Amino acid sequence: MFAGISTSVAIAALVIAYFAWIRPHSPDGPAEPPAAAPAPAATTAATTPHPTDATTATAAATTARQGVGLTALEPEIGGDKIRVTGGELAMPCATGQSNDRQRSVQYDVAGRYTAFTANIAVAEAPDVDSQLQMKIFADDRQAAVHTLVKGKTETAHVPLDGVSKMRIELTCQSRLSELTITEPRLDKREPTR
Repeated sequence: MFAGISTSVAIAALVIAYFAWIRPHSPDGPAEPPAAAPAPAATTAATTPHPTDATTATAAATTARQGVGLTALEPEIGGDKIRVTGGELAMPCATGQSNDRQRSVQYDVAGRYTAFTANIAVAEAPDVDSQLQMKIFADDRQAAVHTLVKGKTETAHVPLDGVSKMRIELTCQSRLSELTITEPRLDKREPTR
């Protein structure tokens, strides 16, 4: 008697699990892994370069830096997911659909820059608890993570020495949120004469 009930319950559970997985993955395109939820607490992690010898440190000290606005570069991927207003970038959050889990924009920096610096803030959010997480990747290596809520501003700084590609990824708790990146600057190192 219990074996028949157990089998029926197991089959019903499998059917429910199957449709729970298929329904959000099938209608609009290829399946994507679920987006990672933003970290519960605000965190900032950035790596900084460490000179490996005295020659590298001396060379770094004898160069002059010039800033180039990130808005002067055309994104090679994701340009349709951002808005440029003056010298600022705005990244609206993804819709949360299976084919739109996060926003990503990538720039070809071709090793010409030494660092990326910008101020970041939540421009729009449905409430003060909705978190946005911005990750910055230098050649597919995570270089910085910033988790923000409305009303909080942070400075992002990422070393780019020798980096070819820089990618900014945005993951949000609410599709109604938006991140603003102000004063986005790439530092270009040029030898002094």
